[in-house]
Amino acid sequence: MRGPLLAPHLRESLRRVAIRLAIVCTLISSLAARADPDPFARSFDAVPVKATPAQDSGIALEGARPAPVGNSRAALLLDLNLSILSLRLGEEKLGDLIPYRLDAHALFAYQLHPRLELAVDLPFTVLQGERFELLREALDAPDFPGAASVSRYGLGDLRLLPRAFLLDPAQFPVGLALVGEVRLPTGDGFSFLGERRVLVAPRLAVERSFGPVRLLGNVGWRFRRHAQYLNLFVDDEFTLGAGAVVDLPNLGRLTDVQAVAEMHLSTPASAPFNFSQADSLKTPWEAMVGARTRLSGPWGLELTVGRGIGLDSGYGREAFRVMLALRYETEALDSDGDGVPDSRDTCPTEKEDTDDFQDSDGCPDPDNDGDGVADVEDRCPDKPGPKEARGCPEDTDTDGDGIPDAQDACPDKPGPKELDGCPDADGDEVPDNEDECPDLFGPPENNGCPYDAPPFVLVESDRIRIKGNILFETGQAKIRRQSFKLLDEVASVLRRNPGLGPVLIEGHTDNVGARAYNLDLSNRRAKAVLEYLVSKGIDRKRLKSQGFGLERPIASNKTALGRAKNRRVEFRLIKSEVETPPREVPGPTAPGAPGGGAPKK
Repeated sequence: MRGPLLAPHLRESLRRVAIRLAIVCTLISSLAARADPDPFARSFDAVPVKATPAQDSGIALEGARPAPVGNSRAALLLDLNLSILSLRLGEEKLGDLIPYRLDAHALFAYQLHPRLELAVDLPFTVLQGERFELLREALDAPDFPGAASVSRYGLGDLRLLPRAFLLDPAQFPVGLALVGEVRLPTGDGFSFLGERRVLVAPRLAVERSFGPVRLLGNVGWRFRRHAQYLNLFVDDEFTLGAGAVVDLPNLGRLTDVQAVAEMHLSTPASAPFNFSQADSLKTPWEAMVGARTRLSGPWGLELTVGRGIGLDSGYGREAFRVMLALRYETEALDSDGDGVPDSRDTCPTEKEDTDDFQDSDGCPDPDNDGDGVADVEDRCPDKPGPKEARGCPEDTDTDGDGIPDAQDACPDKPGPKELDGCPDADGDEVPDNEDECPDLFGPPENNGCPYDAPPFVLVESDRIRIKGNILFETGQAKIRRQSFKLLDEVASVLRRNPGLGPVLIEGHTDNVGARAYNLDLSNRRAKAVLEYLVSKGIDRKRLKSQGFGLERPIASNKTALGRAKNRRVEFRLIKSEVETPPREVPGPTAPGAPGGGAPKK
């Protein structure tokens, strides 16, 4: 009778002996392989992937799109992870040494310079579970040094994340930014809340946009001091991340709605993507999906869920993860709307005349070359010259047509002397600078236009209406060449009616993208149109520009056609004193005319 009763006890004793032998052998082999004096030092963070504090980025991925200077983002984020450090014996999982951890992160980011953002993450572990008695029970050794318990709460490692923008995705096909993350050892390393020494993790952020979809990629390296717990080694790592941010339609009062998906992977530098030593040299891998929205004004909310990728949970492959963040975003005050925040604007009530000359101080520079001839009248605004030579050096001949710029009505285009140095593209004996239809043959008495051409610019009581749209390069404020003719016609109307205006040039967008991004884009596009009209001789005092972003749609944003209609530039008359109705200027190739196609943002 006693034999069968003792058998379970003997089997359990043998099992405990086997566990002890396995752990001892593991420690001996790990010490031989790494020569670490303390296999119980721990001193690494059990949650390696952190949410990013950066503006206009992913969940933990940084993007390459800079925010306007002076913009800031603050957030309080709660991060709950389940099963983040497990105890295994061969193929058998004995349980979780750390079954859960709840962290709180205070995140902040500030755009200090067009090419530099500063960000910080202050983490604090609110509650951490621990079951190190599993190890003590498995070894039947209450005083085993590697089984000491961890703190249930405490400060984590402070993270500093400067981000330098190398290529703006709004101006280049691919955006690039360099992130120089530094983690200071302020956390309790013995409780798996931080590192033993300073950790440096530089990485390159890559971004590419396809309409409402932004693709993000991060690749980098973690330089850290070697750390170990039992047979788990944590050392220098190669890091890789990829994801996408998708702009979604507004949902009632919820605006700037976005969906986000990401994947993060890191692997030991000493044995990348290893499998033979996977029990000791881990390759953390996890996926996350989330959604974010603006609630009201500057307040927003983000929700993310994720889990580690693998059959079993453990370090870097948690069983489940959920993050909830409340954010507050501020936009820099810019009283004159010139893109230079008041904090850096030397002339906060006067708009900067963006002309690649001292544009960062926020003050207009009416005479760049200081020759006493205002830029609007200066034929050579970057070269000093006498007033009688219209601001140009007397011997300057830019277009090489033999006519000095001071006497050349078209100094940038070669033309015959009898036409004052201007070309005549359509051969109708009306020089292009006076020809209101330079691509169409028309009699001089009709200003070079055919009599039967339809009008594309109409003056109404409250606006100058254009039949079509001003086209820009996608995501930029660069006017497309095919819209020059239409803008030239607007300039012609303004020249013939000096009492018309002032004119408010309004920029509008559809609802694809964040509200702040669209407002900035519409401001820059409206300003680009203003600068073009000024370059055509229109007095700057007659023009004003303002962007309204997505706030004033004229059609539904639910269809492609409706969004195309909402991407527009309008010319509002602040006051109208039209003395004689202008003869409207035709142009069969005018942008937006039938067959011209819908404009794209």
